[in-house]
Amino acid sequence: METVTNQAQDHLQQVILIAQGFYARKDRAHDLEHALRVREWGKLLAKEEGADATVIELAALLHDIGRSGAVEKTHAESSAGLAVNILHKTGYSEDIVLRVRDAIMAHSLEAGHEPNDLEAKILYDADKLDFVGAIGLGRLFTLGGVQGWPLVGENSCETFHLDKIRGYQRHLYTKTARTYFEPLLLFTEEFWKVLHAERFKLGFSGQASSV
Repeated sequence: METVTNQAQDHLQQVILIAQGFYARKDRAHDLEHALRVREWGKLLAKEEGADATVIELAALLHDIGRSGAVEKTHAESSAGLAVNILHKTGYSEDIVLRVRDAIMAHSLEAGHEPNDLEAKILYDADKLDFVGAIGLGRLFTLGGVQGWPLVGENSCETFHLDKIRGYQRHLYTKTARTYFEPLLLFTEEFWKVLHAERFKLGFSGQASSV
């Protein structure tokens, strides 16, 4: 049993090392640290929901590797294709490879694929949980820096939050994810309230107004 466990860990470490090379070319909002956090969220959700943690861990580690130099229509499709090659090379069974592929394909609805099985739903939810709370805000501003977005106003970090991140709550698939998402979203919403209060206090001249 110990030998099997050690082999599984060796295979997983190989996947992480390969993934690290891909993520080194990504924007820092979608780097290896993001993938590792999604992995941890996925393991937590898998435990609560009774899902296959191996499929979820592998899918989480590889779900964004196709963002740089994507050859398919979407990054989810590119990531899924790359994941299949990596998992074949590192010795995973065809069943696991296909389930990981399907989960990665459906982690972003831009590809037009809905998550069907529990593992795919958990990957989707785990990915969204990393875009709320303090870490989510940090990722948002990192992404905004890459895209050249202002903090507020048209096509800004705030509008991305309002138009996209806030909407994630309505599309989460698991009860466990909704339980964790709600307080993190409240934290994020409170940040924007505080930011606007400070902007109002400072006024548009950049000078602090008298109190």
